[in-house]
Amino acid sequence: MSPVKPEIVSFLIADMLIQEKGTNKWSAIGIFDRIRAAGFPYVHPGLSLYFRLADAEGNYDVRVEFCDNNDHILALFEGITLSVHSRLHQPDMAIKTANLPIPTPGKYYFKLYFNGAFAKGFQLHVEEVPQKLCRE
Repeated sequence: MSPVKPEIVSFLIADMLIQEKGTNKWSAIGIFDRIRAAGFPYVHPGLSLYFRLADAEGNYDVRVEFCDNNDHILALFEGITLSVHSRLHQPDMAIKTANLPIPTPGKYYFKLYFNGAFAKGFQLHVEEVPQKLCRE
């Protein structure tokens, strides 16, 4: 039997995600949906992605593509597996990125796939600002 297609009910981009041992609660530090950089090309040193699923059951190969507005893949996060034993469970997970290439200002997307099937994309806006004003 094929796994059920999961629904993404939460998605966050953050500077850091921490999962507490024992309770498995997540803490997100520095949630954002845009990056400001003084010059391009820019390499973002690292960010974390959090997502929570509903209506999932079965085994999933998870892949995340980081794409530009023309759908060119700039970074790929794969080899991630998720096993959900019951549709009543709402699993969540985090993915840590490193050295994310951002060639120009504009719109970028994190695209999530489960077992090779596209699930949903989430936008990240990148803007250029004068060096004096540059803060993420």
